[in-house]
Order: sequence, then C-alpha cells, then structure tokens
Amino acid sequence: MVRSLVGLVSPAGRRSPGLIRRVTVVQSDIVSSTHLIEIAGAAYPHVLMRHRALIARAVARKGGTFMAYAGDGTLAVFDRADDAISASVEAQRALAAEPWPDGLVPRVRMGVHAGDIYVVGGEPVGLVINHGARIMAAAQPGQVMISQAAAQAAVQTGRPAAGRPEVADAGWHVLRDHAGPVRLSQVVADGLTVVPPGDVAIIDLTTAPGGVDAVRAMLNRPS
Repeated sequence: MVRSLVGLVSPAGRRSPGLIRRVTVVQSDIVSSTHLIEIAGAAYPHVLMRHRALIARAVARKGGTFMAYAGDGTLAVFDRADDAISASVEAQRALAAEPWPDGLVPRVRMGVHAGDIYVVGGEPVGLVINHGARIMAAAQPGQVMISQAAAQAAVQTGRPAAGRPEVADAGWHVLRDHAGPVRLSQVVADGLTVVPPGDVAIIDLTTAPGGVDAVRAMLNRPS
C-alpha cells in the first residue's frame, strides 16, 4: 500500500466501520496475466512491480490514494472524478511508453466509477468497488472505461471542459451481476484504445490513421 486510507476517514470512522464519503475509484488489471506470467518467468515480479509503480505515480500526481490490490489488479480512490480520469490517462500513457524488457508488456485495462465507500477492517468496501470491477472488465487493453456516474461527476466539478479529458459514448454493455445493459463512456485521447460503440474492431490511437480526430468523427457520426 503506497498510501493508507487514514487520510480519507474521520476519527469516528477509524474507531468503527462506517461510511467514508462519495468518491471516484479507478480499478485496473493486466489482461491475459496468466500468459504474461508464463512467458516472463522470473522477470514477472519486476514487470508487476514496475507496472504498479507507474500507476501509483500517476495516481499520486493527481491527488489520489493508491493501494496494491489483489494479484495484478490495482485500486485507487479520488475525491474528484476528473482527477481520477486524468490519472487513468496518465497511467495508460506511462505504461505504453515504458521500455519493457524483452517485449514483456503488461496490457492493462481500466475502469472508473463513482459512489460511496466504507471501511471494514481498514479496507475499503462497497458497491462502487464491485461495480467498478465490472466496468473495468468491459474495457479493452489500453482503454479507460467510465461509468455514467463518474462521467457526470467529472462535469459537476466545475472545471472548464478544456481542462478535462474528453469522454465519448462507449455504447451499452452487459455487466455481470447487473439486471440489465449499462451504458458506459470511454476516454478519447492519444495513446489510448478507443472502441466505437457497436463496432467490434479495436482502434489504437497510437497507430490509427487520422488519430484522435478520425476517431472523434467516427464516434460522433449519426447512427
């Protein structure tokens, strides 16, 4: 754990389990991590720790609280949704720019969600984390998927739109443990994977012809 949750909890909250407050969570994991472990062998611990360090640095730069989560997953907590989204973009770009040894590249997907968290035994719990994990699982490697709650919270921060990461529709998704389809958003930014709603193909903006502008036009075209 890079930073504890103590700074987020009131003195009363530290004495007994209780509601902390409404936050935005960023969750990530490595896609096909089992395969990465198999091919990396003894180098895997270095890859895992370096991947955590890059995410932790991006989280800290945006004022979030980072903790190493289960296995290859990570969890970070933010007071502001726009900071959470910005940290996700920065982390994905840092992971993409890292000179990984022998092609041992961790392919990371991320999800951003807003809601209430509790502390039980010093650990954060709550539906926001469970639902956030499902949103993360809907993302492709290199993609940042965002719930409608997080997207709305980012707008409500009051910061000018020019200072916030661009968010676009990602269509309807069937998430585990949800009663029906859920509409999600995604970040559109250089270096991130973007999937047009309803399309199967994955577009990597680092190589896609036309880059961000071409994808924006595709996302905004009439259906």
